Amino acid sequence: GARALASDAYLPDPSGFMTAGVNKALAYINDSLTEDFTESDLAATAAMTPSAFSRSFRRHTGMGVVEYVNRLRINLACQMLMNEPDKTVTDICYAVGFNNLSNFNRQFLRRKGMPPSRFRALHEDNRALAA
Repeated sequence: GARALASDAYLPDPSGFMTAGVNKALAYINDSLTEDFTESDLAATAAMTPSAFSRSFRRHTGMGVVEYVNRLRINLACQMLMNEPDKTVTDICYAVGFNNLSNFNRQFLRRKGMPPSRFRALHEDNRALAA
């Protein structure tokens, strides 16, 4: 109840330090999206403890780090599935930063409502109709 709201985690950030740290981490994510990094790496980039970073990131973006990174990686995968027909789904999985094909397929299905192969097939059908 009331005690939790009064904890340090919910105090305002008048200096903007938390926001600046999260912004640094967001820039790092964008620059390194396809590389392997951890939430601890991001916390270090933000000059924050992992728990403070995690809270601040969620407050700033409305989601956890893994969800945020997966969303960006799946969006990149969609672009690659549409624009790079020579690459296999497996190639794209690893190219966008996932290190496990079944996790990639599961995350893709969760975000897009279909597996990556179906997404690509639908896009190819649409391109054929437009030609």
